[in-house]
Amino acid sequence: MATIHLMTGFIGFGKTTLAKQLEKNLPAVRLTHDEFMVKLYGRNIPYSDFHPDYDKVDNLLWHLAEQIIKCGADVIMDYGFWSHQSRKKAFTRALKITDDVVFHLLDCDLSTAKERLLQRTKENHDELYISETEFDTLSQQYEPWDSLDNYPVVLHNLPNDRYIGELVSVKIDRPKGSLHPKYGFAYPINYGFIPFTTSGDGEELDAYVLAEDKPLAKYTGYCIGVIHRTNDNDDKLIVVPEAIDLTDSEIEQAVAFQEKWFEHILLRERKK
Repeated sequence: MATIHLMTGFIGFGKTTLAKQLEKNLPAVRLTHDEFMVKLYGRNIPYSDFHPDYDKVDNLLWHLAEQIIKCGADVIMDYGFWSHQSRKKAFTRALKITDDVVFHLLDCDLSTAKERLLQRTKENHDELYISETEFDTLSQQYEPWDSLDNYPVVLHNLPNDRYIGELVSVKIDRPKGSLHPKYGFAYPINYGFIPFTTSGDGEELDAYVLAEDKPLAKYTGYCIGVIHRTNDNDDKLIVVPEAIDLTDSEIEQAVAFQEKWFEHILLRERKK
């Protein structure tokens, strides 16, 4: 089944830039709400008209998303989803279309985001017009991603330890019992990667799936730690079922079949 990608972050965080990259690399069909607003209603929409116009475009884009998914293509919903409620609503709506739904999270400080907005508003007359005052007002409505957002997520421009505590979807290309393609050893656990990510080695971010006995093809669970290799630029997430926790010793024992060859540290908490 094709995937719906939900871009989340505030104005000026770089969502559309990333959405355009994903559009090309996946590939996928990108539906950027602001672009449709400008095409249909102009870049400087009166306040009294904005919300009715927004809702019309919103309904149109979700209708288009459903038709695109039926054709077997991925869809990028390039909105923002600034609040917990909007993310919950988008995830619920997307699940009615496809079982494969993932958020793409970007972060940025608000002062940098404001500078980006004012610059592009000045230089690009195809952009939806948002003034500095409007930015400041809207920023009061922004709710950063936190523990209330219990959805599969891919992090961008954030360190890998930020995955700790997050729900992630793993594509398992080396299920338990399968043989390593080069060295021939059998995998004692399920091993895969987080789709749509890029790790330090240029490949997808890898993940060990623990506390699951059967060979799997895909898996959604919680990240409880990160194996950070200090002599190799290739971190690994530790993913387990909900409500399962493991000691450092249990994790190290489970991944020793591969990690014994690398110097590493086990991260269990996000860095401040």
